[in-house]
Amino acid sequence: MKTIVVDHINKLFSNYEELVAYCPHDLLGRKLDITKSKTLGEHLWCVIGARESYARSLEEGRWVGFSSSLNRADIQNASTVLGHLRSSAKDARDAIEQVSEWNNERDELLLSLLQHETMHEGQIIRLVYGFGETLPMSWVDRWA
Repeated sequence: MKTIVVDHINKLFSNYEELVAYCPHDLLGRKLDITKSKTLGEHLWCVIGARESYARSLEEGRWVGFSSSLNRADIQNASTVLGHLRSSAKDARDAIEQVSEWNNERDELLLSLLQHETMHEGQIIRLVYGFGETLPMSWVDRWA
């Protein structure tokens, strides 16, 4: 099961990078005209922070709290966001590979990482479609 979860996580990591490269860069700062709408940049800030936080937690074997290395002032800068997506994906992959002893707590952390990525994926799909934009084929293929 762990292999399947990791495969899905890795596919999501790639899809998020493709999204930032594909979407109009001004989309990073746009909000839908509804209460509690987040921008794409705000969603990606959270995705990046979760990857980094889950990586640290997997290393420790327990949840150690949330923080994101992406500065909120940079969430509209596509190249900065893309760089942080790539480095946070590497952090998570490295942490997964370096775990020598898997237990229930680490399994739960790994599954929570997958769930978090997937939750934001759904929110981002709704956001992008709400703006009348299209998604990259990796996203369409996954959900069409």
